[in-house]
Amino acid sequence: MIAYADKYWDHHNSAYRTYGGNDCTSFLSQIMLAGGWKPAGGSIIQRTSNKYWFYGPTNIWTSYTWGGAENWYWFAIKHSKRTKSLRNVHDLLASDVLQADWNRNNVVDHSMFVTKKYRGVPYLTYHTSDTHNKSVKKIISDHPHTWWYAHRT
Repeated sequence: MIAYADKYWDHHNSAYRTYGGNDCTSFLSQIMLAGGWKPAGGSIIQRTSNKYWFYGPTNIWTSYTWGGAENWYWFAIKHSKRTKSLRNVHDLLASDVLQADWNRNNVVDHSMFVTKKYRGVPYLTYHTSDTHNKSVKKIISDHPHTWWYAHRT
Protein backbone atom coordinates (compact mmCIF):
# COMPACT_ATOMS: atom_id res chain seq x y z
CA MET A 1 0.00 0.00 0.00
CA ILE A 2 2.76 2.42 0.93
CA ALA A 3 4.68 1.63 -2.26
CA TYR A 4 1.54 2.35 -4.33
CA ALA A 5 0.92 5.66 -2.54
CA ASP A 6 4.57 6.67 -2.92
CA LYS A 7 4.50 5.84 -6.63
CA TYR A 8 1.25 7.60 -7.58
CA TRP A 9 0.96 10.53 -5.15
CA ASP A 10 1.97 13.15 -7.75
CA HIS A 11 0.27 11.66 -10.79
CA HIS A 12 -2.69 9.47 -11.48
CA ASN A 13 -2.52 5.81 -12.38
CA SER A 14 -3.89 5.70 -15.93
CA ALA A 15 -5.70 2.45 -15.13
CA TYR A 16 -8.24 4.51 -13.13
CA ARG A 17 -10.55 7.42 -13.91
CA THR A 18 -10.13 10.69 -12.05
CA TYR A 19 -13.04 12.45 -10.40
CA GLY A 20 -12.82 16.03 -11.60
CA GLY A 21 -9.90 17.01 -9.40
CA ASN A 22 -11.58 15.58 -6.30
CA ASP A 23 -9.74 12.29 -6.34
CA CYS A 24 -8.73 11.68 -2.71
CA THR A 25 -11.01 8.74 -1.97
CA SER A 26 -10.54 7.07 -5.34
CA PHE A 27 -6.78 7.25 -4.66
CA LEU A 28 -7.36 5.74 -1.22
CA SER A 29 -9.46 2.96 -2.76
CA GLN A 30 -6.69 2.24 -5.26
CA ILE A 31 -4.23 1.99 -2.37
CA MET A 32 -6.50 -0.42 -0.48
CA LEU A 33 -7.03 -2.55 -3.58
CA ALA A 34 -3.25 -2.65 -4.18
CA GLY A 35 -2.84 -3.72 -0.55
CA GLY A 36 -5.16 -6.66 -0.86
CA TRP A 37 -8.68 -5.45 -0.22
CA LYS A 38 -11.07 -7.49 -2.34
CA PRO A 39 -14.00 -5.81 -4.09
CA ALA A 40 -17.40 -6.24 -2.46
CA GLY A 41 -20.29 -6.46 -4.90
CA GLY A 42 -20.10 -5.25 -8.46
CA SER A 43 -23.65 -4.90 -9.72
CA ILE A 44 -25.02 -1.62 -11.03
CA ILE A 45 -27.90 -1.83 -8.54
CA GLN A 46 -25.39 -2.03 -5.66
CA ARG A 47 -23.40 1.07 -6.59
CA THR A 48 -25.31 3.52 -4.36
CA SER A 49 -25.24 1.29 -1.26
CA ASN A 50 -22.52 1.80 1.34
CA LYS A 51 -22.47 -1.99 1.82
CA TYR A 52 -20.50 -2.46 -1.42
CA TRP A 53 -17.11 -1.31 -2.69
CA PHE A 54 -15.95 -1.88 -6.26
CA TYR A 55 -14.45 -0.26 -9.35
CA GLY A 56 -16.13 -0.80 -12.69
CA PRO A 57 -15.40 -0.07 -16.35
CA THR A 58 -17.44 3.18 -16.23
CA ASN A 59 -18.69 5.57 -13.54
CA ILE A 60 -22.11 3.98 -13.65
CA TRP A 61 -20.53 0.61 -12.78
CA THR A 62 -18.41 1.95 -9.90
CA SER A 63 -19.67 2.11 -6.32
CA TYR A 64 -20.14 5.41 -4.52
CA THR A 65 -17.88 3.99 -1.81
CA TRP A 66 -14.98 3.87 -4.27
CA GLY A 67 -14.79 7.63 -4.76
CA GLY A 68 -16.93 9.26 -2.07
CA ALA A 69 -15.24 10.00 1.27
CA GLU A 70 -18.45 9.74 3.31
CA ASN A 71 -19.51 6.56 1.52
CA TRP A 72 -16.04 5.00 1.95
CA TYR A 73 -16.18 5.79 5.68
CA TRP A 74 -19.46 3.90 6.13
CA PHE A 75 -18.28 0.94 4.07
CA ALA A 76 -14.93 0.65 5.87
CA ILE A 77 -16.13 1.14 9.46
CA LYS A 78 -19.74 -0.01 9.63
CA HIS A 79 -20.58 -2.41 6.84
CA SER A 80 -17.38 -4.30 6.06
CA LYS A 81 -15.55 -3.64 9.34
CA ARG A 82 -12.30 -3.53 7.34
CA THR A 83 -11.09 -0.64 9.49
CA LYS A 84 -11.31 0.16 13.18
CA SER A 85 -11.73 3.64 14.67
CA LEU A 86 -8.81 5.07 16.59
CA ARG A 87 -9.18 7.46 19.52
CA ASN A 88 -6.49 9.91 18.48
CA VAL A 89 -4.82 10.93 15.22
CA HIS A 90 -1.43 10.47 16.88
CA ASP A 91 -2.21 6.73 17.20
CA LEU A 92 -2.07 6.41 13.41
CA LEU A 93 0.56 4.05 12.02
CA ALA A 94 1.88 3.59 8.49
CA SER A 95 -0.91 2.17 6.26
CA ASP A 96 -3.70 3.69 8.37
CA VAL A 97 -6.28 6.20 7.12
CA LEU A 98 -7.28 9.68 8.24
CA GLN A 99 -10.47 11.32 7.03
CA ALA A 100 -11.67 14.87 7.58
CA ASP A 101 -15.01 16.61 8.07
CA TRP A 102 -13.83 20.14 7.23
CA ASN A 103 -17.11 21.87 8.14
CA ARG A 104 -18.13 19.79 11.16
CA ASN A 105 -21.42 19.01 9.45
CA ASN A 106 -21.22 15.24 9.97
CA VAL A 107 -20.18 14.61 6.37
CA VAL A 108 -16.70 13.22 5.69
CA ASP A 109 -15.10 15.41 3.01
CA HIS A 110 -11.55 14.16 2.51
CA SER A 111 -9.47 10.97 2.72
CA MET A 112 -5.72 10.61 3.41
CA PHE A 113 -3.33 7.68 3.81
CA VAL A 114 -0.46 7.36 6.30
CA THR A 115 2.73 6.63 4.36
CA LYS A 116 5.10 6.82 7.30
CA LYS A 117 5.48 7.56 10.97
CA TYR A 118 8.65 9.36 12.00
CA ARG A 119 9.56 10.21 15.59
CA GLY A 120 6.01 9.49 16.65
CA VAL A 121 4.41 11.74 14.02
CA PRO A 122 2.22 10.28 11.24
CA TYR A 123 2.81 11.62 7.72
CA LEU A 124 0.00 11.58 5.19
CA THR A 125 -0.21 11.27 1.43
CA TYR A 126 -3.29 12.11 -0.62
CA HIS A 127 -4.80 13.31 -3.88
CA THR A 128 -7.02 16.29 -4.70
CA SER A 129 -4.14 18.62 -3.85
CA ASP A 130 -1.52 15.96 -4.56
CA THR A 131 0.52 15.81 -1.36
CA HIS A 132 3.23 13.45 -0.13
CA ASN A 133 4.30 12.85 3.46
CA LYS A 134 2.68 15.88 5.07
CA SER A 135 2.87 15.88 8.85
CA VAL A 136 -0.41 15.32 10.68
CA LYS A 137 0.66 18.20 12.94
CA LYS A 138 0.77 20.55 9.94
CA ILE A 139 -2.54 19.28 8.58
CA ILE A 140 -4.24 19.82 11.94
CA SER A 141 -2.73 23.29 12.37
CA ASP A 142 -3.90 24.21 8.84
CA HIS A 143 -7.45 23.04 9.68
CA PRO A 144 -8.03 23.68 13.39
CA HIS A 145 -11.83 23.39 13.28
CA THR A 146 -11.99 20.02 11.53
CA TRP A 147 -13.39 16.78 12.92
CA TRP A 148 -10.97 13.91 12.31
CA TYR A 149 -11.71 10.23 11.76
CA ALA A 150 -8.69 7.99 12.20
CA HIS A 151 -8.86 4.36 11.02
CA ARG A 152 -6.64 1.36 11.62
CA THR A 153 -6.52 -0.72 8.44
